[in-house]
Amino acid sequence: MFTIAYLGPEKTNTHLAAQKKFGSRAYYVHAPTVDDVFHFVERSKADYGVVPVENSLEGAVTHTLDRFVDFVQTPVSIHGEIELGIRHALIVHRGAKLTGIAAVFSHPQALAQCRDWLRRHLLDVQWETTSTAEAVQCLLPERKWYPNSRVKISAPPHSRAAIARAELARGKGLRAIPIPDSRENKTRFLILGIGKPRKGRHNKTSILFSTKDRPGALYDALAAFKRERINLTKIESRPSKKKAWEYLFFIDFEGHESEPRVKRTLKALGRSTSLLHILGSYPVKT
Repeated sequence: MFTIAYLGPEKTNTHLAAQKKFGSRAYYVHAPTVDDVFHFVERSKADYGVVPVENSLEGAVTHTLDRFVDFVQTPVSIHGEIELGIRHALIVHRGAKLTGIAAVFSHPQALAQCRDWLRRHLLDVQWETTSTAEAVQCLLPERKWYPNSRVKISAPPHSRAAIARAELARGKGLRAIPIPDSRENKTRFLILGIGKPRKGRHNKTSILFSTKDRPGALYDALAAFKRERINLTKIESRPSKKKAWEYLFFIDFEGHESEPRVKRTLKALGRSTSLLHILGSYPVKT
């Protein structure tokens, strides 16, 4: 039986993504932060970890990218990915009306993904929590304080709402109102592990690199992929945190690090960059 560490309390999106991949026979351990998920895997307290990395509406989950930046020498590598459709609901007390809602709680990502709907219906009543599960806990009568603060919740329980998955409303005397969205909302999660995963039929490689301080350095780095006709599926930049205006680049591309064309590309990339780190080369579904 595998032990799986995941970000957040039970029934959050990361928990559901982990269950989608590993099923009911795995043993699941929730971790309060992305760092904690990495530590569980690094210290062999979990066989695998699951963390969010990218949302189709709001872009990169920077906490996960920064973990790779801060700990370049970590033995943890990417072993796979999971894609999960995100369906948000407004969780309220039974009988509550939108006009009576004085406070909406949720994780910053969920609030951002529902920004347009909130702007139309519940403007300026939003409060951030560390997870959508914690947001639902804020609806309970015994919850007196805002998460991570000393500020008392002034809104009475029946005027509070949360944005979360509908599953989190079950068994609490609450109801879930679906939040419609015409846009396709999906989140991609990374599977973290020690060592290297087996090569699949279709593969993706994720790398982290920094360019040399000279004109055209990024162009030269990316030219290696064009020469070998390798398709890039993602490119993201993050501050290096060592020098002002110095950046690190995250790239996902199709192919496995053992393929000759990928080997040639990585060798050329190594010559044109000051840092190159392979985060993982792993099987994906197409």
